[in-house]
Amino acid sequence: MRWQIGWQGMLLAILLFGGGLFLGSYRFRAEPTHSTAGERLQPAPAGSATTDGTIVYVPVYSSLYLGMSTRAQTVDLAATVSVRNTSSVHPITLQWVRYYDSTGKQVRDYLDKPAALPPLGSVEFVIQRSDAAGGPGANFLIRWEGPANVDEPLIEAVMFGQSGNAGVSFTSRGQVVKSAPRE
Repeated sequence: MRWQIGWQGMLLAILLFGGGLFLGSYRFRAEPTHSTAGERLQPAPAGSATTDGTIVYVPVYSSLYLGMSTRAQTVDLAATVSVRNTSSVHPITLQWVRYYDSTGKQVRDYLDKPAALPPLGSVEFVIQRSDAAGGPGANFLIRWEGPANVDEPLIEAVMFGQSGNAGVSFTSRGQVVKSAPRE
């Protein structure tokens, strides 16, 4: 015995499937993610940090030039800056996290107030692929503090993008800087 549904049944199945795809993608559209700070960071207790504070410069690339033609063509990239507390004992305090564009102009400030990152905790700050405000020379400045004997956090960026069938991904590490921007 063969199972037959006819053209009306096939049309109904296609409509239900297509409608489900449409409603599913429409209903669960979320706001762009900019960080996990709200989920993973706690308000910093007053007087918890004893170091003078360290500022880390992290290069990020929200776009890259492709050298595949005579005219300047870019590929947009998503970037995630990860701050990882490498200490298994001490929390660290993130005083501020700032995103700058290629000209050195501040684009975004990720923290409203200092926040504590627990031992072995991590937090991410995200630049969406569609956010090309930073340009190819974008960067973050991150100021952190902690007890005098705390291990330095690992701060790095991961960039990812796609051009045609080719995927582009790479990382960059933060570097301590001695000069501080104006507060």
